[in-house]
Amino acid sequence: MKDLKDIFADAKNAAKVLAGVEREPANLPAGYVSPLVGDPNAIKWYRARRAMSFFAWDIYAGAAIQHYRATQPQSGVPLINSQGAFIGNLALELADRLEGEFLRCKEVPWRDQRPDGYSFDPLDQPWSTPAYRDQRMTHREMSIGMENVLNETLAAIAPSVEAALGHHWSAGAARLYAQNPGQDGGVHTDWWPLSLRKLMLYPSGAGVEQGSTVMVINDVGQIVTGGKGVWTIFENSTLSHMAAAPKAGQPPRPTVEITIMPAFRSDPKIKAHGINVGFPWLPPDIEGLEGKNVPNGFASEDIKHRSLLRCLMLALDLPDEAAIPEHYKGLGYLDI
Repeated sequence: MKDLKDIFADAKNAAKVLAGVEREPANLPAGYVSPLVGDPNAIKWYRARRAMSFFAWDIYAGAAIQHYRATQPQSGVPLINSQGAFIGNLALELADRLEGEFLRCKEVPWRDQRPDGYSFDPLDQPWSTPAYRDQRMTHREMSIGMENVLNETLAAIAPSVEAALGHHWSAGAARLYAQNPGQDGGVHTDWWPLSLRKLMLYPSGAGVEQGSTVMVINDVGQIVTGGKGVWTIFENSTLSHMAAAPKAGQPPRPTVEITIMPAFRSDPKIKAHGINVGFPWLPPDIEGLEGKNVPNGFASEDIKHRSLLRCLMLALDLPDEAAIPEHYKGLGYLDI
């Protein structure tokens, strides 16, 4: 990674340069390891980026939840509160269509295909290598047909998702993959901002034989089980969970994974897709923070640039605003 000071010396193009640094090449050779892994500058940048992201999501989520409670006073206790997970089922006709479109999507090798503005992790080793990911699962590219039926699916379950969460929500990015037989994942939490959740759709069903997701609830492992179109939304950053692979002789288990974000109005249409997606660094609907929702709220036109400058201050360990170099001043950082 280039020296952070050099990147920000050209303040006008800093965001563009950083986007290139954070994104891996599209076609990676076998055994490829990112040059960002172990790079002190990359690690500093990543930690600062994550700290700012968590802060922004906390503020945004708090405002969104307050807005929901004020405008929906009749809403009850969120269904997800009791166990940290909620399970639902699609209508069979919709599940059949979802499965058909999934299986028609093209299989492709893993690569760093992330929407702009989504998180990356230079510390994620060795399980971030393409060879390891291709061993564990097959990846598929989103087709137009799949995107259409997926948007229809999310619209159908939108009221259930809202009831589960207790606030308005928005669909983020989606990824398509199938867990290969005998390739269980490790038990983990995702370490995302806590207000973000994962929605998992299983077009062909889920269970002990065909593979599923296991969550540790009240110290007991519980597996998502159901026929075609079973789905779950869960607290992926607080509930320990793991991918349970299909048993030997079973086909790979189709999965659609979607990032679910708090919002000021519900919007079930997916915003992006890719093979390697997680959460957006910043709330896409940042306008929700303006005006009366949050005192001294962010201004949407320069929130991204100002957050990058704050990350720079964290990454360079600058002690106070007096240490900010002259060419960073007047760019909005001091106005926050």
